[in-house]
Amino acid sequence: MFSWFNKLTDYAKEKKGKRRIENLVIILIVGIIIIIVASSFTSDGKNKKNTQEPKGEIALITNEPDDKIKKLEQRLESILSEIEGAGTVKVMVTGITDGEVVHAYNQIEENSVTEEKDNTDRTGRTDEYRREQEMVFMEANAGGRVPVIIKSYEPEIKGVVVVADGAGSSIIRQNIKDAVAALTGLPAHKINVLKRK
Repeated sequence: MFSWFNKLTDYAKEKKGKRRIENLVIILIVGIIIIIVASSFTSDGKNKKNTQEPKGEIALITNEPDDKIKKLEQRLESILSEIEGAGTVKVMVTGITDGEVVHAYNQIEENSVTEEKDNTDRTGRTDEYRREQEMVFMEANAGGRVPVIIKSYEPEIKGVVVVADGAGSSIIRQNIKDAVAALTGLPAHKINVLKRK
């Protein structure tokens, strides 16, 4: 790294002249002064401190539309229609909440401090603060990107009404009620099974 310096000292030793060593020292000092002066012109008298602190991932909770309740209704209709004697089945689920999904976000905070000096040696200081949040995505199996979900809360169900062709029979009605209770965890008094017209 300092091979040029070694070459200069070797050259000075070869000449063994006092005058040569003095010239080399003068050249070295002039070079250092030029570097210092050049660096002061490029900064224009400004000292800047820039800090960027990634704060990692934060989680924000967002409400999803009642898609989860609709999917639950479709799944219940599908399985309940398979019960022997149930016939055509329609299901309505009412919920207290629609459920929540917690997505992952990257949060970036940036703090910038600028100090300036003018010709009269007065200093001024400017503080800037910036904060950004960006949703985290991952690659899907079929291509494309999907948001990263940290947690997913299922909807809280208030009650279920089932209308079925075979609900005229008390045995089929009880089988449907037992199936809904097993699938949703609801007590029997929150499940109503009615005969379809």
